[in-house]
Amino acid sequence: MCKKTAYVFVCLAMLVASSSAFAAIYPGRLGVNLGGAGDCGGIFVDMAKEQWRYSDGTTYDSQGWPTRDTQLVMDFRLVQEWVGDIDDPCEYRYDNRGTYKCSFVGQATLAAAGATITNKVYNAGTNTTTFDLNITQKRVYTHISFTSTRRVNGGATNTGFTNLKMIKPGYPADTTQIFTTNFINTLTSAGFGAMRFGGLLAIDGVDPNYPATTVWANRKLTTDASQVPMTAIGKPIGIAWEYVYELANSSGVNPWINIPVSADNDYVTQLATMLRDNLDPDLVVYVESSNEVWNGAYPYSVQRDWNVAQAAARGITGTNAEHLNHARRAYELAQIFQTVFGPGSLNNRVRVMLCSHSPMLRWWVDNYGNTSTMLGYLNATFGAPKNYIYAIACQTYFGGSGATGGAGTDTWTITQILDQCHSNITAQINDGTSGQSGRMQWVAKAAQWQLPGGFCSYEGGPDFLLTDWDNPTRNIDNRIMAHRVARMGDELKYNYDNAFFALGANLACHNGLFSAYTRYGSWGLTDDLANPDRNYKFQAVRDMMGNVTGDFNVDSNVDLLDLAIFADQWLTPGDCPGPHCADFKDDNEVDFYDFALFGHNWGL
Repeated sequence: MCKKTAYVFVCLAMLVASSSAFAAIYPGRLGVNLGGAGDCGGIFVDMAKEQWRYSDGTTYDSQGWPTRDTQLVMDFRLVQEWVGDIDDPCEYRYDNRGTYKCSFVGQATLAAAGATITNKVYNAGTNTTTFDLNITQKRVYTHISFTSTRRVNGGATNTGFTNLKMIKPGYPADTTQIFTTNFINTLTSAGFGAMRFGGLLAIDGVDPNYPATTVWANRKLTTDASQVPMTAIGKPIGIAWEYVYELANSSGVNPWINIPVSADNDYVTQLATMLRDNLDPDLVVYVESSNEVWNGAYPYSVQRDWNVAQAAARGITGTNAEHLNHARRAYELAQIFQTVFGPGSLNNRVRVMLCSHSPMLRWWVDNYGNTSTMLGYLNATFGAPKNYIYAIACQTYFGGSGATGGAGTDTWTITQILDQCHSNITAQINDGTSGQSGRMQWVAKAAQWQLPGGFCSYEGGPDFLLTDWDNPTRNIDNRIMAHRVARMGDELKYNYDNAFFALGANLACHNGLFSAYTRYGSWGLTDDLANPDRNYKFQAVRDMMGNVTGDFNVDSNVDLLDLAIFADQWLTPGDCPGPHCADFKDDNEVDFYDFALFGHNWGL
């Protein structure tokens, strides 16, 4: 139940049905950003991969396992419940209750808060402890204390443990499944054309001080203690690269990867080789240098500082030196990936993205071929960008001063906030002022340079980011609830349909897939992977890309009748792109391979 009774009707109306059985407007053209592994949980079957918050003073081995007695903290509470002030007026909690099947190598005395521990057994032959962790309340503070730890049977105490596993409820203790069924189903049911890994890789702030580089030997491994940043052992990146191709292969969604700007050429070569050898050959890979390399705010400033220093070291000068070096890096990545993937791979299976800040099209990206801007520099230095740059991309966020809860907007209603959002989207369509940075201008610029992928968006969606730090909960109820009304779905469609795809733009990656809704932003298309359709934003995505659940006659069953409708209404060989394009393979053809994908991925 919501804190404010006026919102009760909103909270009870989350589960909605698609408004149209044939709403396939832009299949595969929407992508999604993936947040960090610890954001709300729900990605990995093994919850230990999403946790790495041990008590102060804990020491670790090279893989991040504690080498002394410690306490593992898992704080599932809503923001900011720890001070008695919950941001979310609905206090919505996804359901993480149940029995977690746990094990670790070693021995310990165990105790828990916010949960109970039962069925603890130690096997001396394998030096393995197993136990059940029982969580009976949704999203509570939980910790496990490990005392009298003994890594080696018969060894010294206070020596820690290794190989902790915490298998989530509903999965066998010995499961080999990596990603939760809810996570995979949410990805596949929406029909996303790409998933951007910047957040899941935790790419921001991972770079060392220049001229130090990031080397392949120090990368995150699947055998490390967690798949969240572990800065204490020099592994600040998020998930291991192996999980990138594993997730892509499991979901059938094309990966968009972010490579540390400090990664040396051997790192890039090894990464490209790993993807070439393991990624499903029917998938393409989008390649981007780091994330927002121009952003001066921490932690983005870490990669920006590295890029600025490298530009100076390479003798690249002038006002736009850092941006020219950013463009040079994109070309460098393209050449390495082409060497690994082979001739003809660029702009086909390998798609290098040149991203920049949306207001700076004329000043940073291109000004009539001026060599002090990125495309002009690339053209003069390495030849036509269309031969190695797939697309230019920027943000497609919308909000406005009222939406962000700035000064003087304490009384803005949900309707006023969404009115402001609509106006803000409209203002971004055609900006013919000195910056020449409207979305129409981005589309035209990409077309002028004949870039194969045209204009794309690497991040976008409703942006109600906190701006008033002196009053962080200013109008917080309305700011959050604006995400949960039906009209937000309409504004999301307006942003991506009328104000992006209809202009001739290509791929848009929404930020992001799922998250809690807080003062710091309400980024997720959903706030519950177990029930993504409770949210109108997720439904809007379904509508824009078509009813990819397969239930075309909307009878709550996916059966042969839906297959017949699909064949009759959608499968039009050679007619792609079109208003009902069924190009699920994303190869610009509609054929019986897409027919098979429909049957395989959506229930037949």
